[in-house]
Amino acid sequence: MFVGRERELSKLNKMYQGGCFEFAVVYGRRRVGKTTLIQEFMKDKQGYYYMSVEGAKKENLAGLSRTFLSNRDSLQGNFEFRDYESMLAHIDTLAKRKDRLIVAIDEYPYLAASYPDSRRDSLRTFCFL
Repeated sequence: MFVGRERELSKLNKMYQGGCFEFAVVYGRRRVGKTTLIQEFMKDKQGYYYMSVEGAKKENLAGLSRTFLSNRDSLQGNFEFRDYESMLAHIDTLAKRKDRLIVAIDEYPYLAASYPDSRRDSLRTFCFL
């Protein structure tokens, strides 16, 4: 059951219906319903949801690859991103083909931590364009 986040859900829907790029950060204490809010927002929209894992880059790249493979108009076959740059390039390609595109990355700090320090700026740049 979805209760108590109507204001936040309304804000996300308003952003989604706007005519330009939007970037939302949902943050707060653990166990307050952030993931449920994101899932409720996405349930009737086309998009990609990935729950990052605490671990190595390879595990997150494999998970992201499965996420994009789960949608029939995305990647085909037995595909796995070789690095974060190829994942970001794929998202860029999808964004150019679609009217509205949602990419939700839950537990983002885990994903960022698995990215090499020397190249982390490009991952940050992607998130704040």
